[in-house]
Amino acid sequence: CPWPDRDGDKVFDKDDRCPDVAGTVANNGCPEVSDEVIKRLNDYAKTILFDSAKATFKQQTYPVLQAMVAILKEYPNSNFSLEGHTDSDGKDAANQKLSEDRAGAVKNYLIENGINASRLESKGFGESMPIDTNKTKMGKANNRRVEVKLIK
Repeated sequence: CPWPDRDGDKVFDKDDRCPDVAGTVANNGCPEVSDEVIKRLNDYAKTILFDSAKATFKQQTYPVLQAMVAILKEYPNSNFSLEGHTDSDGKDAANQKLSEDRAGAVKNYLIENGINASRLESKGFGESMPIDTNKTKMGKANNRRVEVKLIK
């Protein structure tokens, strides 16, 4: 008898690292994370709101985090890095710690909601990588962010 292939992705279950989710042969039967998926994750991540100068979430952020959990669950064999950034207000050392704490808070939320800790890492970059050099309120808000990167 031939080996079964429950998800129909042409990778036999005996070799399939994701036997219940259709993937690709190149990725051992697991789905591959596309650039579009990473963009979607980052579009959500841009809307994560923290309490001022803290690593606690504003209430309206929880649906965003749940949407991110749902996406990560679709890619059970993929690993991600959560990278925290701040604006340039305040001292460098405080911003570095805040960025680390905020990335860590996102990581912890994802873990608490079913994402395996071994799939996630978090890093903080403080104010060292601004995406907006405009010192306006909007420019500073753009720099306060968490980004999601695929770890290959």
